[in-house]
Amino acid sequence: NLVANGIADPVTWAKIESIINSPYQNGNRHPDISEFKKKLVGLGYGAFSYTDLYADRTESAVRDFQRAYGLPVSGILDEISIDVLETKYNELFVKILIDAGHGGKDPGGMGFGLIEKDLVLDIATSTADYLNQNYRWVEVQLTRSTDKFIELSDRAKMANDWNADYFVSIHTNALNGTAHGFESFIYNGVVSNETRRLQREVHSYIVNQMNVYDRGMKRANFNVLRNSKVPAMLVEYLFIDNKSDNKLLSQASYRKWLGEITAKAIAKSFNLTRK
Repeated sequence: NLVANGIADPVTWAKIESIINSPYQNGNRHPDISEFKKKLVGLGYGAFSYTDLYADRTESAVRDFQRAYGLPVSGILDEISIDVLETKYNELFVKILIDAGHGGKDPGGMGFGLIEKDLVLDIATSTADYLNQNYRWVEVQLTRSTDKFIELSDRAKMANDWNADYFVSIHTNALNGTAHGFESFIYNGVVSNETRRLQREVHSYIVNQMNVYDRGMKRANFNVLRNSKVPAMLVEYLFIDNKSDNKLLSQASYRKWLGEITAKAIAKSFNLTRK
């Protein structure tokens, strides 16, 4: 997009220098290279490990990508190639952020020897694993994969900064020992039609699979929902302080299954393609 006058003016030379000195070319290492590799492989270009090294196979994949999209075939990831790569990747892939509630110094609810932060990490991990293993064109991240404390506002910020297509915060409930069942929440302020649609579809799928008391699709002023700029939902899987619900939650196989049906619900709502 330079002025095509055939004169090597300072602007032209500056652009040439920026391209030939790019860190994203054969023989170089850079922290961003692993992410570019993942996007290239996701779009069907190349097959390699996601290291920070830009080697021969990376250059070959970049050349194929540039050729396919009518870009100058240099084998260097210049800024225009990067912009096209990220645009095409984001057009094709659905980005899901799964939040395991609580963690670290915040245990969440407790009942009959169970701690919420542990249960929801199992469910969240199972959800992410099932999506990654069974569907194409989906990218999944977890807010935490270990017993770590994360501020509520930082969880929403992760979703916003990543521009996630969906943010799902996973919890178990607690009240008075007698309450039971499943419920979900979206923000009680202004939300998009997409947020409402996703709650309706994901909630209905999960509760129908669980075959438990449906406490309803609700709205609340929860921090992670209020601060999310992307479609977001918070789900409460059963009551940790209810004996019957607790008995189900105590089973590792049941928690794994909860993650699987949550993944299937998300996949159905986003029309994800099976591998």
